[in-house]
Amino acid sequence: MNEMRVKVVKAEYDLRVLKRAICEAIEDLGINLQKRRKKRKALLKPNIVIPAKPSSAIITHPSVVQAVAEVLLDAGFEEIVVGEGAGLGADEAKIFEISRYRKLERENIRLLNLNRAERVEIRWKYGTLSVPKVLLDADFYVNLPKMKTHGNTTVTLSIKNQKGLLKNADKKRFHKLGLHEPLAALARAIQPDLIVVDAVECMEGEGPLNGKKKKVGALVVGTNLVAVDIVCCEIMGIEWRKVEHIKLALRAFGLNEANYEPEILGSMEEVRTKFKPAGEFGRILHVYSWRNPYACSMCIDAFSLAVKSAVRKPKYWFSFFPKFLYEATFKRIDIIQGLNAKIPKNHGKIICLGDCTKKIAEKYGFTHVKGCPPRAEDILKALKNGKNRKNKRDKG
Repeated sequence: MNEMRVKVVKAEYDLRVLKRAICEAIEDLGINLQKRRKKRKALLKPNIVIPAKPSSAIITHPSVVQAVAEVLLDAGFEEIVVGEGAGLGADEAKIFEISRYRKLERENIRLLNLNRAERVEIRWKYGTLSVPKVLLDADFYVNLPKMKTHGNTTVTLSIKNQKGLLKNADKKRFHKLGLHEPLAALARAIQPDLIVVDAVECMEGEGPLNGKKKKVGALVVGTNLVAVDIVCCEIMGIEWRKVEHIKLALRAFGLNEANYEPEILGSMEEVRTKFKPAGEFGRILHVYSWRNPYACSMCIDAFSLAVKSAVRKPKYWFSFFPKFLYEATFKRIDIIQGLNAKIPKNHGKIICLGDCTKKIAEKYGFTHVKGCPPRAEDILKALKNGKNRKNKRDKG
């Protein structure tokens, strides 16, 4: 088996098509499932960052996970664990229901909330790291990311997907460390036996939650995190050398970016399509939510999720929207979050989201919304009533 090999195979959300594509990729990559010594348990780690429907392009489609599970069961595995730790602040009780993953459950396939799972310590670059015990108990670990753009990391693929293995405290710590370097270190510490990227229906633009659906119609399959993510970037029309965590992961494996080139099996040209990247801010009218790698994704997207929740609740239609729409249309609101948050030039009223921005809010008299991440109700209240007590503006 050559770790530099990556298989690109056309696919659609049909179980028979997916199983055939996965079996073809496994065979072409030289992965012999029959030679697994124990073949008792496999851990499948999809991307279910929030409770979202399969058609949303936010999550790994459950049919892809089902196809992988059935291929492994057919090869003699006795137990499949589908594990995910939802993003900070997400409704964990609903992630498997709304995503339709609950329908995958049967005698030999079970679901596990990794945020509540038993944990053990492993060594890594920063000392010790707490990981789910099921990861070390499994005989086979499959990383199942969704192909998406990302406001903080440019792309979210197999390297980024492993962040869902962490407990919430470590997810926060990753952002405080700058996100890119700890992601690369995690890729070195934990390496899957198989990677299957759901690139059938993807997301471009304001990912990972608020982008637009992008049809690619493929699976990207491999065994090396860096190789798979580089090939995915090639498909997306994104220069991988500009994706910081991929470059750092390559170096962590002791490889040279100048001459590293995965061997691609299959026809990548048939599925290559240009993805629109995320911008440096998300925007609704004249409300700007600024990106920051030191801020968690759920904090970055908390503003848009709060507004979406208000749309669904009649109590906000007259109490919140009139003033919000006036300020968002005729004035300007800037939302910042995360450690080291910068005050944007020519800003309007500034709202500081999350516990990490408490000090900057106090220093300049900006409206602050506590929480890690903040609650939607508190964000809506701040958008409606928040005022900056001082008129200090940062020049840069």
